[in-house]
Amino acid sequence: METAKLKGQNVIKYVLLIVFLFTSNYMFCQKKITGIYSSLMPHQEHYNYFDFNTNGTFEYHSGASLGDDEFGKGYYQIKNDSLILNYDLTEIKEDSYYKSRRYYNSKDSIQIKFNAYNFNKTPIQNIQIYSYPNYKSTKTDSNGVATLSFKKVERNSKMEIHIDGAFLAKQVIYIDVNTNYIIDVYMSKSVIIGFGHPKAIKNETEKYKILEYQDDIIKLKNNSRVMDLIKQSK
Repeated sequence: METAKLKGQNVIKYVLLIVFLFTSNYMFCQKKITGIYSSLMPHQEHYNYFDFNTNGTFEYHSGASLGDDEFGKGYYQIKNDSLILNYDLTEIKEDSYYKSRRYYNSKDSIQIKFNAYNFNKTPIQNIQIYSYPNYKSTKTDSNGVATLSFKKVERNSKMEIHIDGAFLAKQVIYIDVNTNYIIDVYMSKSVIIGFGHPKAIKNETEKYKILEYQDDIIKLKNNSRVMDLIKQSK
């Protein structure tokens, strides 16, 4: 009787081992992930999510109501018990930039003239331009032109000129306060309303240990951080 009982226990252990090995093997043999997974609950102001595709690529987005704060794109790989994200496909946006010319005279004030364009050199109107710390502000007209004037300061000091517009990448220019300028400003389109472009993640590899992998949830661990990615409905 005792021998039969031991045999029965061994059979149960053997079956459980088979089930465990089968489940583990099934889980880590899945080489593709499909769908959008997020660590946040839906309908929140903030968001972050991974969009996995069957061709082995993924996109990552994180932000809030104004748009992405950061993003990335690349290839993913499931190897052994790990998920590897290689951000090597991220497209980097060109920043806004400017070209300046300067001139001098004996007047007691300086003038800064701005010509604002997009990258096709089409004038942009209603670009917000303001100075810091001695605050003055203006906007470009229908020809993309604006001017600011300041009292000349005969000393070695700088002033910030902030140039911004809706869905344009903001830029800050530093000028001498005893010099006149003509500044051609070229504004880059952005996917967010203000500031610069979202933070682009590129040439970065992240490795997560897979603690659990089901179609509706992926539990990952990176160092001491554990992250639950919940599959989102379309």
